[in-house]
Amino acid sequence: MQFTPEPVPGAKLNGKLTLGENTADNGGIHIAFQALMNTLAAEHASPDTKIDGYTAQQRFFISFAQVWCENRTEQASRVSAKVDPHSPGMFRVNGVVQNIDEFGKAFGCHKGQPMMPDNGCRVW
Repeated sequence: MQFTPEPVPGAKLNGKLTLGENTADNGGIHIAFQALMNTLAAEHASPDTKIDGYTAQQRFFISFAQVWCENRTEQASRVSAKVDPHSPGMFRVNGVVQNIDEFGKAFGCHKGQPMMPDNGCRVW
C-alpha cells in the first residue's frame, strides 16, 4: 500500500527498512484490541457504552493514534525517511488502522473507503 503525502516533498519512505516495525504494529494492535474485548467481556461491560461520546472501541483507536502524535522539522523528517526503521507517526497510525476491520466498524467506515480499503493487509 502506498501512502501519500510523502513525509516531506521528495522524501519517500523505505518500505524494506520499516517492514519489521510495520508488521509488529499490525500484529500488536490486533492482540491489544482482543485484550480490550476480553477484559470488557470478563467485566460484563458493554463495549458500546459511551464515555465522552465515544465507545470503548473508538477510545482504543483514538488512544493508539495519540501515542504517535509528533511534530518533526523537515530536516528531521528527511533523515528519518532514509534511516529510521519506524514509519512516521501519521503513516504508522493510518497504515495500521486501515488493516483492522474493527477500526472501520468502530467509526462506521465501509469497504472501499480510504480508511477501510478493499484489500487491507492481514498479518495474522
